[in-house]
Amino acid sequence: MNCAGAAPLLGSRPGELDPTEEAILSAHLSTCEPCRARQADLEALSRVVEDGLLGEAARRDFSAFADGVMERIPASAWRGAPAPGALGWVRDLFRRHRVLATASALVPALAALALYLYIGRTSGTGPLEFNVEVTSEDLAPMVLDTSDGPIILVGEASDGT
Repeated sequence: MNCAGAAPLLGSRPGELDPTEEAILSAHLSTCEPCRARQADLEALSRVVEDGLLGEAARRDFSAFADGVMERIPASAWRGAPAPGALGWVRDLFRRHRVLATASALVPALAALALYLYIGRTSGTGPLEFNVEVTSEDLAPMVLDTSDGPIILVGEASDGT
């Protein structure tokens, strides 16, 4: 590889190059003295800039930074702002989670209604009674009890009459 091909790879930070590019750069730097010198200069410059930035950040006082930001945010916008008392907690619940709060109030009411209707339909003194009178001439009725209710079959009498 020539120096023009290696130039974009010089000064890369750890992890920026894939293994193939790292192998190519390493092979080129082992044979090219000017590129090794350029690489050393770029690494030294990177350390100087990094040390300068860290030194400047260390001289700054960021202790009041978070407090200053929080002062600019109104208390009503805080997600974790405590609500005053239990009533405030319920009000905040309905304000933030309207669908969930409504559903949590309706589900027990609907369950109670369904239970009331179920008990009202199934309560009684026993199975449902059907008052059916079957009269026929020359035909014999037969009553079959099924899970769907009684079925009445009318056919000829077996005695031949």
